[in-house]
Amino acid sequence: MSRLITSICLLAVMAAGCFWAVYIVDKRTDELSEMVSKTEKAYVDGNKEECVAAADELQKMWNDFIEKGILVNDLGHAVEITSSIAEISSFAQEQNEELYAACDRAQAQIKLFKDMQTPTLWKIL
Repeated sequence: MSRLITSICLLAVMAAGCFWAVYIVDKRTDELSEMVSKTEKAYVDGNKEECVAAADELQKMWNDFIEKGILVNDLGHAVEITSSIAEISSFAQEQNEELYAACDRAQAQIKLFKDMQTPTLWKIL
């Protein structure tokens, strides 16, 4: 009987850990997406200092997130996001119009990353 209770407790702890990880990924990707939008808005408004500051903050946020790689099971996709965020930072400093494309690409990759981390019955089976 104690083995059954122990097994149930372990299952509950694992499930809680999984849901916590999904919550963290969900929260962080929303924050990253908002920062990409903030960077793009600052560029549209012509505020170079705010645009560069937002791009630098975006890069810092992503690096902090990716350092906790235990939450990330798709590091190949994470490299693509890292590349897009680096482009955003570079284009923000140069005030290059390619910033629009880099922001759109980063938004799409972040959304895909978020969707890939969300558990569904289809992914479990």
